[in-house]
Amino acid sequence: MLVDKNLQQVSMITGETVFTIDVEEGHEQKASEQSFEQIESVPLTDDVLKQCGFVYHDYFKFWQHITTGIRSEMDINSDYDVIDFMRRPIIKKMASLHQLQNVYFMLKGRELKLNETTIATR
Repeated sequence: MLVDKNLQQVSMITGETVFTIDVEEGHEQKASEQSFEQIESVPLTDDVLKQCGFVYHDYFKFWQHITTGIRSEMDINSDYDVIDFMRRPIIKKMASLHQLQNVYFMLKGRELKLNETTIATR
């Protein structure tokens, strides 16, 4: 999540309060309390996909996430649709990093991590 344009990791949600941990380099790993009005989702962008380990293929015009070997774990087109091996959308128009992480966890059973801690905000 973004809190005042700073990347924060959600550690717990209780009622109307969100507890976050600052993940920027050089900051203490101390939980802070936020209201829902103070937070916003991290928009899904090409930079975010790169930081999650996706590689864009100009020839095919889509992103691939490859962790080991040559087999792709997930493919995403330029509209941010998760696509199958026939390049048909199976999940359409993901809008945020959180959605991508949830879809990845549902499909793979493990977390999708950021390779870098700095997310470029508009």
